[in-house]
Amino acid sequence: MRRREAGFTLVEVVVAFAIVTVILAALYQAIAGAYRGYARTQLREQTLALLRAQLEAVGTEEPLRPGERTGTYATGVAWRLTVEPTETGSYRGRAFRILLEALDPGGKSLLRLETFKLDLRPTD
Repeated sequence: MRRREAGFTLVEVVVAFAIVTVILAALYQAIAGAYRGYARTQLREQTLALLRAQLEAVGTEEPLRPGERTGTYATGVAWRLTVEPTETGSYRGRAFRILLEALDPGGKSLLRLETFKLDLRPTD
């Protein structure tokens, strides 16, 4: 009887399966990481568009009132709007510093937009 017959031994097959498993696991990790990064980028872009739209509405669609307001967008991202009066000596009207932040679940700032707006309506 010949010792060396055609075909693979059990050890060779097990080693081949182990190598294929390691390669597939590495590919899976790379693809999953890329997808998570893409999803984060999409959420960030959506949130930035929502923040910009809300910031544009402050003082036009809703009055400039000092204080802090919070809420949550339909995407599940929480936001905080802070309106503070600020001094201006060179222009008529009242100036306001407006800070709008998107917050992570822990309350830390993810995105932050800041601007100044003038309220030209006469003061009482």
